[in-house]
Amino acid sequence: MIPYYILRLAPSSSLFYLWCRVCGVFFCEMGSKVETSSATTGATPESIAFPASLISHPRLTPIIQTDISNTRLQIGDQLRERWVIKGLIGNGGYGEIYYAIDTTNGEPVAAKVEPVKRRGKVVRRMILEQKVLLRLQGQPHVPLMWGSGVERTINYIVMQVLSTNLNELRKQCPLKRLSRSTSGRVMQQAIAGLRDLHNFGYLHRDIKPANMCFGLTEKSMRRLFIVDYGLVRRFRRDDGQRIPQRTRVGFRGTMRYVSMRVHDRKEQGPSDDMIALFFCLLEALKGELPWKYINSDTKMKAMKMEMVTDDFAKVSQNFGKELGDFGRTVMNMSAEDEPNYRDLQLIMKRMCGGRHLNEPYDWENDYVEVFTDILSNIDS
Repeated sequence: MIPYYILRLAPSSSLFYLWCRVCGVFFCEMGSKVETSSATTGATPESIAFPASLISHPRLTPIIQTDISNTRLQIGDQLRERWVIKGLIGNGGYGEIYYAIDTTNGEPVAAKVEPVKRRGKVVRRMILEQKVLLRLQGQPHVPLMWGSGVERTINYIVMQVLSTNLNELRKQCPLKRLSRSTSGRVMQQAIAGLRDLHNFGYLHRDIKPANMCFGLTEKSMRRLFIVDYGLVRRFRRDDGQRIPQRTRVGFRGTMRYVSMRVHDRKEQGPSDDMIALFFCLLEALKGELPWKYINSDTKMKAMKMEMVTDDFAKVSQNFGKELGDFGRTVMNMSAEDEPNYRDLQLIMKRMCGGRHLNEPYDWENDYVEVFTDILSNIDS
């Protein structure tokens, strides 16, 4: 779909040329993705008959691998004689996530598993996640949990099945970025999700695009869900009293997104989750973080500090005043400060031009708004 004002440009126009170049890359990449996805990932969701209760979307719907062997569970295995494993959604350093069917009602679920012991030590990450998820049930940006427990040599949590994560949704764009409209609305929802988590007295401590997904029903496909609560920590008791900060702590998080305090091994607060969210926003708009290929803790922190020292002038020039406003606001907070979630949401509302949260996102319209953002910047 080419915007009307592009069609009115002369064929020799630089904007028209750029549009054609971008679209050429776009359609070439789309073709290559179609060829490789079916060839390298086993079965698509449709081939294992997704129930009618879930939407089937070419970008949102996760790829389900049915050709699995070196995994903790196999096709046909059951958890609590209720949830039957049908395929693998994904895996990582801490465990695996399976696609399963609830035999009591035929509904799809996601089963997250990890070993009870690793290197001879009891793994407590999923035990903590289960407790936190249970407390957070009913919050709009938290996945529903259907059950949890221990079976054979694994801990498991059975929860709502969700979409491909935000990081992969961004990568599906040929330019590997998201539009201001989509980014601003995603961030508004993420801010709300973190506000709810913080109100319960917990810090997430691993905010990143890979831990953000969307629903897979008609009602939830434009609702953001924050996942992976295995690194949470209480910072406030139920009576509202802050837990005293430790003077020295271990590293928790994903280095690419953590705040400077985390680089310094200092105690985190709510603002550190928000700083990580700022780096997620920068990556969404830019396509990658400036320190993507840096492995040194010290060098990465220095590059982040350069952005603060520059008062976000460069990123504001390239990606809009709102990006700098958001960064400046969260970077000026101490670990003890309570974020003003409403003000941060208003900044993001300005970024997306007041678009409604339930309007289509980039992956629903072939990332056209990403290209129009670029063309608008050139035009201005």
